[in-house]
Parts: sequence; C-alpha cells; structure tokens
Amino acid sequence: MEIEEFKLKDGRIVNIKRLTIEDYDADNGYEYVHDWLNKVNKFLGYEFEKKDIERDKEEWYKYLSNESEIAIGALYNKKIIGVSSLKTNFRIKKQRHIGSWGIAIHPEFHNQGLGTKLLTIIEGLAKVMGLKKLIADYYDGNKSAEILYLKKMNYEVEGRQKHVILLKDGTYTDRVLIGKIIDDSLKEK
Repeated sequence: MEIEEFKLKDGRIVNIKRLTIEDYDADNGYEYVHDWLNKVNKFLGYEFEKKDIERDKEEWYKYLSNESEIAIGALYNKKIIGVSSLKTNFRIKKQRHIGSWGIAIHPEFHNQGLGTKLLTIIEGLAKVMGLKKLIADYYDGNKSAEILYLKKMNYEVEGRQKHVILLKDGTYTDRVLIGKIIDDSLKEK
C-alpha cells in the first residue's frame, strides 16, 4: 500500500500506509508506540507494561512478518500514532471468509476521524482479499469504540461475554462481540 495523506479534523496531516518492521525500527518507533499503548490500554486486550517491551516487540514483529496479517498505520512527524490490524483465517478452511481486526490510536489523536479512516481501509483490503465478514470486539464501557463501530461503521452486536475482562481498578466488564458482513452475497434478502 502506498502512502496516503489524510487530513484530521483539526487540520493536522497524517500519512497512512501498510506498516513494516522498518517503520517500528526507525527512531525507536516500537518503544514510542508501546509507551502510548500503555496509556490507552484500559480498553485493549493486552497490557503494555515496560517490563515486557522486548517480548512484546518480538511478538509484534512476528505478526508483521506473517503474510496473512496486515497492519495499517498512521504516522505523524514520522511517528506511528495509530494502528489497525487485519488477521485472516486462510489456514482454516471453514473460516476463510472471515477476518478479524483491532485498532489503537494515540490519545492525542482521538476523535479526529482517524479510526473511521483506518477501519475503512481495513474493510477495503478485506474485500480485495475476498473476505465476506469481519469480526472484532470491544470492552463494555468504551463509548468511543461503541460510537465508531456501531454507529459510524455499522457493525452489529453479535454477542456479549459477561464479566470476562478484569480492569486495573479490580472491576470486571463485558466483552462485546461485533461483526459486519462486507459481501452482499451473504446478506439476507
């Protein structure tokens, strides 16, 4: 994917591209991303703790090296400030038509239209790859996710897993399962 410029609501310009290991190696890029992910991890499925940075980096680099997984990122001043990833199920015959995605955006870039842009790109790539449905999840209480996924991007709630997420404050919350059919041949007539 070539670099595409995108203008945020506040006028800042970000570059959007398919991310590579080189993007994370440049100017301590992985460490920068790991640091801001730690700031937003209340609603992420993974804890980004400083003590685990080398292990986390190794796992993410393996992800980036896998051809069935794609990471699209937004860069501002050559720093990664947003990531959306797409994982396919091409190895599992009965689920080849489904992809799953995740998204995280630096807190200084929230509510700027970047989440909508990144997910629109992910959906477009999924269609080109022949996927028919996309799935994801978010934690109950994440109002930004709920607005973006359900209202702006038209995902549907497909289920709820009760009290499966332990938050840092010691309380539990639900995981909300969402999905969207992106191929008209699957839509009910």
